[in-house]
Amino acid sequence: MKRILLAVAIAASLCSCSNGSRLVILAAEEAEYNRCREIFPEIECIKTGVGAGNIIKTCCNLPKGTRIINIGYAGSNNLEIGTVSLVSDSFRYTDGNYRFDDHANPLHLSDEGLPCYTGNSFFTESDRAESTLYDMELNYIASFSPRLELVAAVKIVSDNLNVDAFLNNAIRSSGVLTGDEVWTNVRQTVDKVRENLHSSNRNDNN
Repeated sequence: MKRILLAVAIAASLCSCSNGSRLVILAAEEAEYNRCREIFPEIECIKTGVGAGNIIKTCCNLPKGTRIINIGYAGSNNLEIGTVSLVSDSFRYTDGNYRFDDHANPLHLSDEGLPCYTGNSFFTESDRAESTLYDMELNYIASFSPRLELVAAVKIVSDNLNVDAFLNNAIRSSGVLTGDEVWTNVRQTVDKVRENLHSSNRNDNN
């Protein structure tokens, strides 16, 4: 009996590794994490904590080949609060000091959506005219590619680069971003991402 169970466990492990079937959602804060667990009961959700150090600790403990969808709140220079958007490209925010060639650490994620810049502190200003997203986690997740596969990032605009607005809109239980309308949009966006993943897997197996 033990041999049969061991064989089943090994087979399951091999299947999981061969097609990258393990999918997890990473969310930084408690409010984001709790809503992700409600909206996606069928997907493993992990709360990372905010910022580079927490992302590094979380990603180091994920098995090689894990597929990641990052869901969370982000500031924007001009987008309406509650806007749900895929991230097209992830960049590390760079200041005006010396810039190394690979300092921005770019990663293309999708032909749809908006660029997202990741910094080490809350963004309170922007010099970009184009609609842009700002967070404190995504590009650190991207840094683990190709060991981990960041398949998509879905951001919810929580503020227009204002800390008090972020706290009022995203963190407090009565905030405007806790409602079902916003999270229905998140669910629909993630469902499209998963459909594309399944299609890609089918094509790879043919």
